[in-house]
Formats: sequence, C-alpha cells, structure tokens
Amino acid sequence: MWGGLASLLAKLAAKQAAKKSKNVVRSHWQQYPYNEKIKRLPESLEFLRGWAHREKMPAHLKMVDPSMTPKALKEALKNLPTHVDTVPMRASIGQGTGKVKNLFRGETLHPDQTLISKTGLEAGQGVKPGQWWTLEPFEAAGYSIRPTKIPGGWGAANPIKPGQPWPLAMGEGIANPGVIRRMKVNKNIEDLKSIRNRGTGWSHFHPTDKMIGESKISMFYSVINRLREMGWKDAQIFKYIGQIVKKKNVAGKRDWMLYNRGGMV
Repeated sequence: MWGGLASLLAKLAAKQAAKKSKNVVRSHWQQYPYNEKIKRLPESLEFLRGWAHREKMPAHLKMVDPSMTPKALKEALKNLPTHVDTVPMRASIGQGTGKVKNLFRGETLHPDQTLISKTGLEAGQGVKPGQWWTLEPFEAAGYSIRPTKIPGGWGAANPIKPGQPWPLAMGEGIANPGVIRRMKVNKNIEDLKSIRNRGTGWSHFHPTDKMIGESKISMFYSVINRLREMGWKDAQIFKYIGQIVKKKNVAGKRDWMLYNRGGMV
C-alpha cells in the first residue's frame, strides 16, 4: 500500500516541480472574496493538484487594486509572473448557506511552546492555542510548514553566525515535522455560529475541546503538503509517515487517518 502511495506522491512532486517553470506564482493562502462565477472542485482534488483557482495576473491586480491605471498595470506586469494561484471563498460559504464538511489546522506533530501562537489570548479574544481552525486545507498547509517562523527566533536577537546553515523553519525538520489535522464536521454553516470567529466572516472557527479531541492528523493532506513544500529529497517521507503512524492522542489511541476515519481511502 505504502509503495503505491509513494509512487503516486512522487509523480505529484514531479508535476509540481514542472509547474514552477510555467511562470505561476502562489499567493498567500488566505481566502479572497467569493465570486459566484468561480467554480471550485472538492477540496481534496484541489489540494492534490496544488491550487484552487488560477487566474491571469492582470485580472488579479485589478481585483487587489481597482484604482490601478492602465499605465501602472502595464509597468507592474513587466516584473510579475503571468498567472497567480489564489483561494477564493466558496460562493455558498460566502453567502452563509453552505455545508462545512471539514475543518483544518496546521501544526507540528508535537506541541512546541516556542512555536505556539498566543495571538488569540493576547488580543483579548479568549481563544486558546490550538483553537484556530480554517475551512481551507491550503491555509492550514501554510501553518504546517511555516518558513517565516524559526524555532528560537532569528534576526538581531538570534543572528545567523558566519558559516552557520540557515535554520530549519517550523515544520521543516524531521524531529518535529508539520502536519495537517482534519476535523469532520458535516454541518450547515448557519449551525456553526457558536464557534465562528466573527472577525473573519465564515472562514475561521474555534471548535470546542471535545471537537478538537476527535480530530486526527490527515495522512493524505500532510504527506502531499510535505512533498510539495520540501521535495522528494528533503521530505524524508517514509520516516515522516512512520512518525505519524506512531502518534497517539491523549487517550492513547491512534491519532491519524489515511483519508477517511478508519484508514480507508
């Protein structure tokens, strides 16, 4: 089983490498305003191919800055790729009438106090670390492997010494790699008002401790993300899979799923 999975993922990694030569840039995996004209695929299929919505750069720039003049647009396009990948909010979700099948969260395999964000508490929102969840696996992926966050910090407080290799970012190292957790919900979005983060519309939620305890690491999303971000050579994918398989939750039970609960694809 693992051999077939590895073969599939190796082909995926090769396709992703080829895509990089096609003059496409990836935007931040944040949710853009929904557009009824944009038809999105099921989340698992989108994640497998590597993008939710690909649009031409001129259209993207006009959406970001509607006041941009034709002259400014032409000048900007000289130094930019021809296309950009974005994650527009699904129309039904944006309208507050859709169904939420899953919630996702990116984190390290084992909690690391030096990496855990306390933004929710510091902002006075009463949101504990671990309670930030998103509708989009692409966004969760950005927190599973987070190049902007270095364990122990960096810069003036922790400078890189001459000859010292650049430190591994959050989720990159094999000792405590990044994973994507998946929470099965299957509820209408209007029934999730009690756990919605009102400051971000319908895009983020703060599940209860019971819901979080029932979530599991998704082998499907985690492995694809690690291969996509790090490549076959640096991902150490078989060791990575082995570490996830050994992971137990607080109740001492298996803390992962292959795709659906029970390990069945």
